[in-house]
Amino acid sequence: MIPIKFLDDVVHLKVVPRSGWISYKISRHDVEPVSSHSYSVAVIALTMSEIMRSNSRGLDVEQVLRMALLHDLSESLTFDISKAYLRYLGTGGSRLKERIERKAVSHILAGLGNERLEREFRAILEEYHASRSLEARIVHCADALDLLLQVIAYEKMGYSKITLDPIWRETKAKLASYRLGLADEWSTQLGRVRKGLRRTHRRAG
Repeated sequence: MIPIKFLDDVVHLKVVPRSGWISYKISRHDVEPVSSHSYSVAVIALTMSEIMRSNSRGLDVEQVLRMALLHDLSESLTFDISKAYLRYLGTGGSRLKERIERKAVSHILAGLGNERLEREFRAILEEYHASRSLEARIVHCADALDLLLQVIAYEKMGYSKITLDPIWRETKAKLASYRLGLADEWSTQLGRVRKGLRRTHRRAG
């Protein structure tokens, strides 16, 4: 039987905006939906995994993809709880966000109507949030790299570098914390791309 409740929640991600971008003065019209972000993260994570697989014995590429595709599933119900919102909640904000997301995941996974799949999907998300396995670190890095790529995309559209600098710096620092050589290399290269973009804009002006 088709798990229609679960799939309805998945499809809903197509219309849930990544509202955190609004804090950086991105027009609602230009804010990407969660589903676009999840797809991009999955492709980045897959590409990283295939490059790393020859030097990382035992790397489970399928697990990377499962994690990447499910990592923002809770946002179908919670929407995108941005850091800007959490600041208003003080020191308990992150813990509250985690509790809300766990409840949302439980509700969504119950829609599978399949206890085995529900356990497996929950275990995948727990592994992602623990951030200890190589597979989880790859997905976290892919998530951060997608943010850097999106910053560059918005600057190409004409959005202000100064406005986007805080999320760029914060994301670069987060990316470095996962200590993944390939991700650090790509982060450095994206920094060069961004600098080149600014030089192009100056010449055009």
